[in-house]
Formats: sequence, C-alpha cells, structure tokens
Amino acid sequence: MNRLSPSIAAARESEDPRLTVRIIGVCNFRCPACSTFSSPERKGLLPLSELKQIIDILVRENFHGALHFSGGETTLHPDLKDMVTLAARDLRNSRIVVFTNGDWVGAPGWTGRLQGLFAEANVLVRFSLDRQHAVGKSKALFGHVREKTVADVEKERLEQARSFLAACLALRVKPGLNFDFAFKGTLDEAKKYMRLLGDVPVYPIQFQKSPARRPKHMGTMAVDLDSDGRARVFVTLGHIPRGEALGGIQTLPLALRMNRRALRASA
Repeated sequence: MNRLSPSIAAARESEDPRLTVRIIGVCNFRCPACSTFSSPERKGLLPLSELKQIIDILVRENFHGALHFSGGETTLHPDLKDMVTLAARDLRNSRIVVFTNGDWVGAPGWTGRLQGLFAEANVLVRFSLDRQHAVGKSKALFGHVREKTVADVEKERLEQARSFLAACLALRVKPGLNFDFAFKGTLDEAKKYMRLLGDVPVYPIQFQKSPARRPKHMGTMAVDLDSDGRARVFVTLGHIPRGEALGGIQTLPLALRMNRRALRASA
C-alpha cells in the first residue's frame, strides 16, 4: 500500500477549486432532498474515455484541487475502480474523493472492491450516513416513509458503517485522509447520529431542503450529465439545476480559470 505523501497530506481543498464529476445518473436510493437529483430512473453513464479527457485537461492545467466522484451511486458504475486509479495516478497532487451511500457494504466480495479503491494513497472513500439516506432507501425499497421502517433501515445502515470502518482500519488506511463519513447537518448532529461508531472522521454538509435553489458559490465546479447523458461543464454546483452549462468537456479550462480567479479575489 502506498503511503500518503507529505505534500498531499498538507494540502487544503481551498488552495484550488474543487471539481465534482457525476459518473452515473442512477441511484438505488430515492432521497427526498437529493442534492444531485438522482433516482433509480435517472439515466446517464460517463464513459471511461471521457473521464480520461477530463483528467488530461486537469493535468495540462496543473489542477491540484479535490476531485469528487459523484452520482447517482458511484459503485454502480462498472468502471469505477479504473476511473479512480486513473485519476489518482495522473493527479498525484489532488485528493480523489469517492462518494457512496455504502449500500454495497456486506455484499459478496465487498472488501475486495474497497481494497481496490485504495490502490493509490491519495484516494478517500466517503460513506454518506444520515437520516436523509435512510429515508431514501426506505422510499426506494418500500415506496413509503414510516417511522419504524426508517428506524430499521437506520439500524441496518449503521451496521454497514461499522463494517466499513472496521475494514478500513484493517486495511491500515488513514482516517480523515483515506476514508470518512459524510453527514447532512452540523458536526454536533453528526457525532450524535454516529455515536455507535465512536470517534470517526466526519465531513459535514449543509442540508438543503430545496437543492434546486443552491447558491452559485465559486470555488466549486462540476461536470454533470444532462438528460441525454452528455457530459456538460458547470461553473458552480448552483448552475446545474438551472441548466446553465458552459458547454462540453472542452470548456473545462475556462471554468477552472473562472474559479481560480474568484478564489484569488476572495483570499
């Protein structure tokens, strides 16, 4: 196992823009306030060849911000491991973050899949764990949200999270650098929700009841998939629900320059 280099460990995500790339549209959950508007019906699959185009551009532009793989549920993409390995090896000075709802934990061969994602030291696997995701799984499985059903799903997901945590520690990857737990809410709320896991690294996310009204904050940008499955570049995450794309992958350098300029101006 490669070890995280000091330069990566010392990097802050704010030093360069963060880029979120949606690699798949479909999700096996139906979260009522999904920030990426994913569902079991949503289409779109980013080909490995197009991800390579994105990575090649980022290499040429000396990108060293965080690169987030998002969905949909990322682990449903058949080329996820190859995508993560490609990004991690070509973007050594970036943190490669894989978001997942963690529902694959416990399935046959899951620990081998997890180990495969950790093939490079600058990869972080982020398990989304909160009530929103429990509600989303309940709606996907049963078509309704009832208190007891959600409570049972929450209990099951916390057990999956405990298994994920144990596997990460057994692989000797570093908490906070190679794995953590995303939570929609405050850090205090996260600690209370995850108290059965003990002292774990948490990535708090501001909960948005209306993701379509997300503000256009510079410093974050995205490559998203439109309704036809085409990769489109957005200057900020807030531009996505409004359909305000710069254009195709070839416009990524422009989006990067705009975000870098905004970050310098606010420093």
